[in-house]
Amino acid sequence: MTREEAGAESGAERTPRTAAVCGLYCDACSIYIASHEDPKRLAALAAGFGQSEEDTLCDGCRAERRFTYCRTCTMFACAAERGLAFCGECEDYPCEALEEFGRERPHRAEIAENMERIMEIGAEAWMAEVADHYSCPECGTLNSAYDLRCRRCGHDPANAFVEAHRAAIVERLSQSQT
Repeated sequence: MTREEAGAESGAERTPRTAAVCGLYCDACSIYIASHEDPKRLAALAAGFGQSEEDTLCDGCRAERRFTYCRTCTMFACAAERGLAFCGECEDYPCEALEEFGRERPHRAEIAENMERIMEIGAEAWMAEVADHYSCPECGTLNSAYDLRCRRCGHDPANAFVEAHRAAIVERLSQSQT
């Protein structure tokens, strides 16, 4: 499937709201998980960001209610301006802004691979595939990129993403604690 065919098949109006334009999987975001499943985590995250719980709530990249940072996302604005569902549909892909974005935080480490899969198999199939990547191999709970241990059963690692990127995640978590 070409990028053009994938773009036509996965128009923004039909794209799952938690398949981010940049290739992130919103369902495995700490803020998304907190917004939908974990009020204590939401309170802690809101306090850490110095904002209200209401301003921290997020329903995914393409939803009306988005986290503060996501509301001002340059990739989202760029894709919307160009009428694209995903950055991978753009003639400028991969652009410098997206590449830099991917290097800034550990949870973004796989956006290039994700985008290639989205363009290859479509957003819906990718969503099913990537859910497994972020699920606990022991109990199946969906965990974030920053959950080193499963938030339900305590299995270590929490998921395949954590297993692959543990060193960078641990380093980032230690930086945020200082």
